[in-house]
Amino acid sequence: MRTPTYALLWEIWRRNRTVVAVIAAVTVAGRILDASERASGSVDPSALVGISWMVSFGLLFGIFNYIESSDGRGLGRFPERLFVLPVSSLRLVAIPVLTGIASVELLYLLWLDPLSRGASTSAWFVGLLLGASMVCYQAVFWTLERLGPLRLIVVGVLVFSAFGVGLLPSFPPSPPPPWRSEAGVAAMAVALAGIVFLFEWRYIERLRTGSGRRLPRESLLGSAAIAWPRARRPFSSPAAAQFWFEWRCSGLALPVLVGGVLLAVIAPYSWFARDAAAWSFQLLYGTLAMPIILAIPVGMAFGRPTFWSDDLSMPAFVAVRPLTDEDIVAIKLKVAAVSVVVSWVLVLVFLGVWLSLWGNLDGVSQFAIQLWAFHGHSAAAVYGIAALIVIAGMLLTWRFLVIRLWSGLSGNRPLFIASVMALVIVVIAWMVFDGTRLPGWVLEGPARMAAVVWILAIAVITKYWLAAFSWRSVSVRYARQYLLVWGAATTCLLAFALSLWGVAKIYVALDIYRFQGLMILFALLVIPVARLGFAPSCLARNRHRLT
Repeated sequence: MRTPTYALLWEIWRRNRTVVAVIAAVTVAGRILDASERASGSVDPSALVGISWMVSFGLLFGIFNYIESSDGRGLGRFPERLFVLPVSSLRLVAIPVLTGIASVELLYLLWLDPLSRGASTSAWFVGLLLGASMVCYQAVFWTLERLGPLRLIVVGVLVFSAFGVGLLPSFPPSPPPPWRSEAGVAAMAVALAGIVFLFEWRYIERLRTGSGRRLPRESLLGSAAIAWPRARRPFSSPAAAQFWFEWRCSGLALPVLVGGVLLAVIAPYSWFARDAAAWSFQLLYGTLAMPIILAIPVGMAFGRPTFWSDDLSMPAFVAVRPLTDEDIVAIKLKVAAVSVVVSWVLVLVFLGVWLSLWGNLDGVSQFAIQLWAFHGHSAAAVYGIAALIVIAGMLLTWRFLVIRLWSGLSGNRPLFIASVMALVIVVIAWMVFDGTRLPGWVLEGPARMAAVVWILAIAVITKYWLAAFSWRSVSVRYARQYLLVWGAATTCLLAFALSLWGVAKIYVALDIYRFQGLMILFALLVIPVARLGFAPSCLARNRHRLT
């Protein structure tokens, strides 16, 4: 190679030629589809065009995470083999950073027409935010390696934050103050990107010289928990010791993420939107949905034998514990429950502070008054519906935390990947076919609603038949305990479904009694039964590989 810089650029190209070709193909296909839609009279880009640009940008960012794994598993880290090259640490860091910025700006130019059509922000402002996001994205993967797979969740929070920062100039009042204008936000984004670049440069330099000794790849929360106050008395039982171990390793993840999003994302947005009732009402929805959404990726890690590792085999440290497979699964279920309760307590405390101090209650008050009037001017009914909303949110959060225990504890990587990809396929199908129109499409046609009711009824019958099969080998003690939990949770969801049925009668004209059956069937499907019954036997096969 002519120069070290040329060699580094060539390596990036050589390792990602296929991905670059896919990005080019998706971009060309998306632009052709967008041009044909515009020729047919469509104004806004379709969902398929939106998926095309999201896929192209996602693949491009994936190229420039610039990490590799020594054993071929896991997300990896900044390539240590490059430390022996005769180049400065500044150049090692600057080349992937600057190349990533240039590439994302070029791709944005190629997608500029569909992305800027009807946008409320300037093209230069969006391009600058993309460049700053690339710098922060690389810093997450290079400097937070001890988070392991949880770095993907941090990236998700980063994407959400970048989207919110792009909306800051559009918040009321209009025109915004200078610090919240596009120029002001752009200046802060550039300054932040510069600081992050200096930090990651110094971090890589310290690793290269050995002064920043790379610590073992363990849980960041586990390392921080070393300083946590610990009980000096021995544990009362092996189950108590395992609960403490699981809580330190995996139970803290969701509460920490929820608290971080509340402080770093939702709290600033709630302050900026304090004068807009519509924004406040939407932010309230988002705050209530946030633990449920975060539980989906966290549950993918929680369902594995080791939260912070991509290896699905059972660690010997856990496999030799004096606990049965049923004990280990039951402890993970309890840890998930405590994690959900702590997360929702944080959410409720934040909502209490926000709505009582600076929140705009116009939209919430209007909705509460309508419920109050419909339920015979009963304040208890309104408070009861609010409580059911919180309980339903907690149950959904718990469901997404534990739903993959059976596939993750099995140690079968294809099975676990298939369970994850099923969710990905559902999300993509929802976006392609505009899933927001699906409920209306089903409810508007009595025949369609009847067909959906029959499909859900068959799903309920299949679910409980599999549950009876899967729980037949589980001890009576655990089966009885979980049956009580399932009964209480399902009863709450049924009450919530009936309350939704009552609310729907206010706003929607439809076959209300068939809709009631639809909601009841959905409530019966939410709490997992069969998959949790299979979890102990799946864990047994994984655990006994070591013997």
